[in-house]
Amino acid sequence: MKMKSLLLVAAFVGSILAATAAEKIVGGPKGGRLLEVGSQKAEFFVTKDRKAEVTFYDAGLKPAALGAQVVAITAEPKSGRKTLELEKTANGYVSKTALPESAEPYRVVVQLREKADASPKNYRIDLNLDKCGECKRAEYACTCDH
Repeated sequence: MKMKSLLLVAAFVGSILAATAAEKIVGGPKGGRLLEVGSQKAEFFVTKDRKAEVTFYDAGLKPAALGAQVVAITAEPKSGRKTLELEKTANGYVSKTALPESAEPYRVVVQLREKADASPKNYRIDLNLDKCGECKRAEYACTCDH
């Protein structure tokens, strides 16, 4: 009986560790957060003027031409949700306006679709623009284990 309990605990701990490892944040070439959409990667990045930018990359992390991908971004500060209007670029999308100002971090939802009629994949990013002391990236794109 004791051995059975130990095996169950070991299996539970192993599944927790596997789930945690799967959630590892990967950094993008510009210093943003790398997201997956089908066979491509997309980087969510906040520019110096606080605009949200999504750039698509191929498997080698080289900028890829924008195809049929569709992106939607919603900022969720305490003052209320705001859907950002996006404009297309050669390799992705950029918001027409800056992200809302806030004294504290808030959630941003990035919704990616491979094409307009595909199922969306939602990424919830806690937008904290402070710099990480270790990896020197913004906290929303930090690749450290802390």
